Amino acid sequence: VTGALEVKRTEKVIGASLEAAPVVHVTAEEAATLKTLSFDDLCITSGIEITTDPAPAEAFRIEDIADVGVVFERADGDKCQRCWKILPDVGTHSHPGVCARCAAALGK
Repeated sequence: VTGALEVKRTEKVIGASLEAAPVVHVTAEEAATLKTLSFDDLCITSGIEITTDPAPAEAFRIEDIADVGVVFERADGDKCQRCWKILPDVGTHSHPGVCARCAAALGK
């Protein structure tokens, strides 16, 4: 994921990894493992989709890792003022300008 994002940073498509919500194409076994993690937090992205669908031809790949392909997608929504993730629910909670996770952390 970080390799795919670095390409987009170099191309000036994004400035920060939190602007991304990539789709990661992996095997079923890898998907099961990744879904047990906060993989978006690990990759420092605003979201991430794990799929077992075959990776399209344009997916970013690393030669030594045959079964993994990453397709860049831009994160959708507004930037949370607390965690800086770009999420569609920002601004819809009791604390203006934050996402659901941050609103819960801030309490009522």
